[in-house]
Amino acid sequence: MAKRPFEKSHFLHIDRHKYKKEYRRLKKLFRDDAYIVKPNQALQEKQLYKYWKNRKNLFSKIDGAPIYMTNELWYSVTPEVIAKFLAKFIRACLPDATRVMDVFCGGGGNTIQFAKLFPRVYGVDASLEHLYCTYRNAKSYDVSDRIWLKYATWQQIVEKGRFARLGIDCVFGSPPWGGPQYLRSKEYDLETNLIPMGITEMLKSFLKISPNVVLFLPRNSNLSQLSRATRSVLGPSGQCRVIYVKDNGFLKGILCMWGAALISPVEEQCAPNEDEDKQPENLHDKQESPDRIAVNYDLDG
Repeated sequence: MAKRPFEKSHFLHIDRHKYKKEYRRLKKLFRDDAYIVKPNQALQEKQLYKYWKNRKNLFSKIDGAPIYMTNELWYSVTPEVIAKFLAKFIRACLPDATRVMDVFCGGGGNTIQFAKLFPRVYGVDASLEHLYCTYRNAKSYDVSDRIWLKYATWQQIVEKGRFARLGIDCVFGSPPWGGPQYLRSKEYDLETNLIPMGITEMLKSFLKISPNVVLFLPRNSNLSQLSRATRSVLGPSGQCRVIYVKDNGFLKGILCMWGAALISPVEEQCAPNEDEDKQPENLHDKQESPDRIAVNYDLDG
């Protein structure tokens, strides 16, 4: 009997009648070995070449194990060193956590690192091709048995409320920023440019799943909007911890956190104690406003 190309149980509800077409499409992706990266063959698209050139920053195993990427994933996957740092940070803050959700999981950069530290990780994405890539990449990192993937838009997930009953310990999201052109603006508007909804509604929807929320947002995000969203959803005493993440001296983005265990400013008690994954640029939190705690990290890749 031929070996099954994938465990369909790890694609939640994909064999239901309503997903009949999607299931057929998924099986074809596996049969065709679609989107496999040829590490020694440069991408033809000129606008993607700089991402291909730094491919080992996205997946360190890319030269020795099969990695799968759509064109969009080249500029949207979280660099591995950042994904690794974040997973360890959340593990340190929530030592008893067992279930983590990765919304907009894309190619699985964060999902994989979560699965190395947590026994059960849920990935959600509105692209079947991205879920396929996540599963394939997780296979290459030997963690596919710890992830369960759901094909749906985030709005559909929130409306049905199914995941709210699973006891998710932390929800992470790196929502689409609108492509590389997000840097054309001096300040990124978190209410109008963030996809698929503004920061206020996104925070509100994430908190329906778990009291612990982390978002990876553009480095030029409007922090005043972040403060207003925090107050709007959590009240005047609500707090958000902001971590500025640098890699090799370059600011890559900001990690925004909500939840008592994540925002605690007590001398970096949540920070992972691995020198190879971070070098603190500033060891002390800075209280910039009543609802925003900021700290800088420099990652040593």
